[in-house]
Amino acid sequence: MFLLVSVSATAADTLTVLFGGDVLFDRGVRTVVEEHGYDYVFGDIASTLHKADAAVINLECPLTMRRRRVNKKYIFRADTIAAATMRRAGITHAAMANNHSMDQGLLGLSDTRECLRRNGITPIGYATNSDSLLLPTIISAHGVDVAVFNAVTVPIENWFTTPSDDKPAICYTSIDKLAAAVGRYHAAHPAVPVVVFIHWGQEFRDSPTLQQRLAAAALTRAGTTAIIGQHPHVLQTHEVMGTTPVWYSIGNFVFDQHPEKCNKAQLIMLRFTAEGLADYTALPIDIVNCRPRVSRSQD
Repeated sequence: MFLLVSVSATAADTLTVLFGGDVLFDRGVRTVVEEHGYDYVFGDIASTLHKADAAVINLECPLTMRRRRVNKKYIFRADTIAAATMRRAGITHAAMANNHSMDQGLLGLSDTRECLRRNGITPIGYATNSDSLLLPTIISAHGVDVAVFNAVTVPIENWFTTPSDDKPAICYTSIDKLAAAVGRYHAAHPAVPVVVFIHWGQEFRDSPTLQQRLAAAALTRAGTTAIIGQHPHVLQTHEVMGTTPVWYSIGNFVFDQHPEKCNKAQLIMLRFTAEGLADYTALPIDIVNCRPRVSRSQD
């Protein structure tokens, strides 16, 4: 599905931000990059990502050379070289608030954050103190700002930690606390649009749960400009609550799952001016051999 809503805006006064779904460099993707190289997986999408001022993805695995056994069913790890690949492809921000960022423990989490920063990618949804855990990341270009909140609300197997001076954490929180944080930020900065990039819902479910819908309503009331969800690994419905577009799940991005519905996804383009959200586009994505590309019908 291709969706475009727009008002008048020119490139010179517009901030363009792309949001993609889950990115994994382990399991089947690791096999693909061992055969074809890391740059292969972004070969069909990099030119699209580079057209934006910022490109945000959900990083579904820690980037670390450590190997640690954690007591959970699915444990992922990727080599640190993946960060340079993402940056070459045009990715500027990586969301860390998900249920796999701590698959190699706290040291692996810290390694991931440092690896991203060394390669020019801003980690979001990560904090080293409780005061900053529920603060947004500000993306700026052309004199325009947008505030991006990243959080995970699904259960995280066998691991929960709150940040302290020597213990980093991801933004694992409740919708009530997230909505309150959005409300505080919106009240203090009413002219700055707010995007919530959220890890929620049920895996492989084609429609949002009641909890997702209620959460979207709470975030909208708090002042959120747009809501973009990931975690289900499949596309879910889109709706507009008042003036707030909600994509309940945009699916995968670089991933290795075989069911056809796991290989249909969306790349969301939001354009902002000083007046707020100017327009939004949902670009349909096909994933073939772990490699995303804009659907041929949109070429």
